[in-house]
Amino acid sequence: MKSKIFIFILSMMLLYGIAKTAYHHEGEIDAPKFITAYPDCEGTKLDSCALCHSGGQYEKKPGKWVEVGSCQWCHRDDVYGYSGTGDADLTLNEFGRDYRDNGRNVAAFAAIEDIDSDGDGYTNKEEIDTLHYPGDSDDDLTKIPSPRVVYTMNDIGELSRHKQFLLMNASRKNDLYGEYEGVTIADLIDDAGMLDSATGVTVFAPDGYFYTYDLNSGGDYYYVYGTYPQAQFYYVPEADLANGGWCDYSAPSCIGRNDGDLIYVENGLKLILAYKIDGAFLEPGYLDETNRLAGEGPFRAVPPQMISGPPDQSSTSTNQDVYWPYDENADHNAGFSCRTVVAVRIEPLPEGTIDFNWYEGGWDYVDNQEVIIYGAIASGNLDGKATDKDTGNTISGVTIKTDKGGYLTKTDSRGNYSIKGMKPDTYTLTASATGYGSKSRTVTISKDTTQTADFILKKSLLPPCPVEESLKGETANLELIRQFRDEKLAKNPLGKTYIRLYYRNAKEILTIALSKNELQKEIKGLIHQILPHIKDVLEGKGASLSEEHMSFVNKLLDKFAFQGSKDLKRTIKRIKNDLLDVDFLKRITG
Repeated sequence: MKSKIFIFILSMMLLYGIAKTAYHHEGEIDAPKFITAYPDCEGTKLDSCALCHSGGQYEKKPGKWVEVGSCQWCHRDDVYGYSGTGDADLTLNEFGRDYRDNGRNVAAFAAIEDIDSDGDGYTNKEEIDTLHYPGDSDDDLTKIPSPRVVYTMNDIGELSRHKQFLLMNASRKNDLYGEYEGVTIADLIDDAGMLDSATGVTVFAPDGYFYTYDLNSGGDYYYVYGTYPQAQFYYVPEADLANGGWCDYSAPSCIGRNDGDLIYVENGLKLILAYKIDGAFLEPGYLDETNRLAGEGPFRAVPPQMISGPPDQSSTSTNQDVYWPYDENADHNAGFSCRTVVAVRIEPLPEGTIDFNWYEGGWDYVDNQEVIIYGAIASGNLDGKATDKDTGNTISGVTIKTDKGGYLTKTDSRGNYSIKGMKPDTYTLTASATGYGSKSRTVTISKDTTQTADFILKKSLLPPCPVEESLKGETANLELIRQFRDEKLAKNPLGKTYIRLYYRNAKEILTIALSKNELQKEIKGLIHQILPHIKDVLEGKGASLSEEHMSFVNKLLDKFAFQGSKDLKRTIKRIKNDLLDVDFLKRITG
């Protein structure tokens, strides 16, 4: 545990422009140019590939067109491809084309501010200032975000868990028996505050696949509320994948079951949002080498069979002379599940609101193990402003972030901010800005009301931060480290000492780090590993690091000591000595 705190201190001293605020590829060169032109947009929805790129559609077979998101569209071999040999211009939206045609540099954004790239009646500048996509005609100033709430894996885990052993019967792939664990979608949307006017639920994957479920049973579709019919266990050796068949019976939850046994599930079979199968977390989804969605996690919508039946042979098999040949009328529930769910839309979408855009960052939800619930849910609003305590002037670009729900915005040029569509709840708001100390306050959001929360920020007494200067603005990761600094380190004498050490040595460490490419890569890998641990500490959780990890850290420290000044060598020696103290963690965060 004590070694973990060292990693935090080291990260504060080594961080230099490696934070990723939105879904960007390595080597991305245009996003930094946009943030240079519009620093207040960093970390917002505009700080993503969707600013300039869009999805597309292709003809899967004659007359059948498939729509895909920007990631899959760009990676298609006939568009741009993983090899990068295609024409990336095919992925650009109207705003992206205008940016390209005007020089593809920082000045290009200013050159196209007064035009209306997407033809929705508003200039690019008007849309950027209000955080609307200037390249998406469906997202204009008349629209507001749909009521929504983001659930993390931890949030989902705090809801009532439901386990169910069942058959996932596929049409064209192998069938599977297994025990899925998660939360019922009924409990999830109830917790999100579903309105009485809701008519159904649609789940989305980041590749654009979606499926809509009815709220109640009685129709032709799988349903959210209610219990599915009890099923029986079907087994014949011929069907077993281990014997060359088509159904996977390898799960531990299959042991001890016999053909014809009724399957007991506590509280009955339900439509669930699963995060585990047979006790293991689901493998996160990703695009494979064929540009198709592989994996099924972090979350999968799992509907049981409405009509219980055996695992029939795959429809693609040429051998149908088997005990359970393919039956086109069977309940192939696996085909109506949704792998890698990133969004759940409660129908209908409120009039005048913006739909979830899975072009914009569905893969970020996968990476962060989150799911967004939005649409017909109860909500309230929040607004306010940020001012300088000494001058009384308003402050633009202040990040306003909640401790839960995934709400984040920034103050505009007049220092005002607004968050619409928040789930009624009590939140801790944190306001932070470059050059200012962060400030937090509690606010309660009620249904159909607007709460006001203003912030008065004081200039930071700390000297200019070389890290922020190198980043030229805030990032989500910087905000996390800043929060750790202000809420943990700055609250005790030892923590304050380490803050002073950081500011005294950061410039030299940056100079050393930036002088060697290999060292930069090592530091980058370290930072990406420690950021989740910083979150854990802020949430009151504990964790430890392996001996292998600590060996890597010590070698990295030695490299800096080898090239550093006497003062830096003394600092590193001080850190190593402090780590020998078993009470170091308590002293630095207590």
